[in-house]
Amino acid sequence: MTLTKKDIKTHYNRPEIRNTIIRVSTDGNTTRSGHWQDLEGDREIQDWYRRVSKQERYKYCMGSRADYTNMVMRYRTIYWTLNMFNDRIYKENYAEISTDQSPAISRKYTAGYSLGIDIDKTKGNDIHSPECKKAVEDMGQYFSNALREYLPNSVYCLYSGGGMYLLIHHKALDKFYSKYLNNPKSKYSWDYMFRVLGDAFDIFIKDKEHDFFAQHPEHKDIVKADALNNSQRVFKCIYSIHKKLDYAVVPLDPLNVKIDFDRASLPLQDDVIGAGNKWYSQYDKGGAFLTKCLAPYLQAAIKKKGKEIIYADNGSKKSDVPIDDIEKWPPCMKNLYNLPSCGEGATRALAAFASFLWKIGIEDEQASEMFFSLAERWQARTSNLFDSYYTKKKMNVPTCRRLRSSDKTAFPKGVSIRDLNVCVPDFRCTSSFSPYYYANPKAREQEALPKQ
Repeated sequence: MTLTKKDIKTHYNRPEIRNTIIRVSTDGNTTRSGHWQDLEGDREIQDWYRRVSKQERYKYCMGSRADYTNMVMRYRTIYWTLNMFNDRIYKENYAEISTDQSPAISRKYTAGYSLGIDIDKTKGNDIHSPECKKAVEDMGQYFSNALREYLPNSVYCLYSGGGMYLLIHHKALDKFYSKYLNNPKSKYSWDYMFRVLGDAFDIFIKDKEHDFFAQHPEHKDIVKADALNNSQRVFKCIYSIHKKLDYAVVPLDPLNVKIDFDRASLPLQDDVIGAGNKWYSQYDKGGAFLTKCLAPYLQAAIKKKGKEIIYADNGSKKSDVPIDDIEKWPPCMKNLYNLPSCGEGATRALAAFASFLWKIGIEDEQASEMFFSLAERWQARTSNLFDSYYTKKKMNVPTCRRLRSSDKTAFPKGVSIRDLNVCVPDFRCTSSFSPYYYANPKAREQEALPKQ
């Protein structure tokens, strides 16, 4: 990295850049929430909140010039939510809200959502290599074409630094919101249907990714499409600076997806900044997308959520149905997965996390991505942890008592994550005994409880 703090401030304070970010973050009285990341030496730091005091912290509002300035004058990388939030969410004091309560609050105040696809290189590949760059471009074009068949004016693309983002304009889904958002006549609650919408689009992403690799097997181990549309998904915002590379997030043409590293290099050229003036400004009514494209995936998502999950015993078998909704995970595993950094205890924590992923049935490819992205964020040595505790399954998921214990000696006997402060029990933890039983509510009824 060669950018100075002054370079970063100058970039974000260019009026055209500031105006575009705030414009795309605002729709009437709804706005996107902000999130920042930076590096402090070798340690990654990040935060969701504007901290007034120890007893008061509030979400950053990306539609607020004051909040925007608060972030960009101090931090390098700026993220925004795919959610468009009702402005009441910014009055919620998150110092009084637990981690497990936060997703439901996000859904409650969501009035729009930009369904998104994060196309990224796989681990070990370099976006600067011709093969990797072409793989990202080809997958981006494939998804863009598939979506523009139903939404010709609603698909927007960005170069993200290591890959690319595709976004569907949130207004294209107005018919969906009007049917379920605050509608007392709806068969389903908004909270339920919001989760169904994210699940449906994620199923769509994986379905199309499968078709893409069938047509382009040469890209199979180079690129991937992340399916993670959830209660509060974040992407780097347009013109955000990458956390390690001296590139900015810049618009790409959805009709001709080509990455130009020079155009993303800072300082940005005037025409690159000018491209933001009309970016994310048009959209379609979206009826055909909902009825002809997304409908079967919505039905599949509803069926999946309503389907009874059958769990195996707590020995050498795993869940028959993957529990890939992170909101169903216990607080300790959710917090562990979102932990910005980890010093002592990283090996114990990663081993426990790998065993948890195996037990709840997360598929191999997704589990590998989640495990290694966490290890990379922590800058932790992985050795053969994943192969040992996921693939070969040497260790069952530790019980809560063992995870909270002070026994940190002679790993793998010592599996304590107590010092990481990720164990924040809620009412369900009192009867769950282990992270496995929390994620699988029926397992406790069907299986003999392990010794604590």
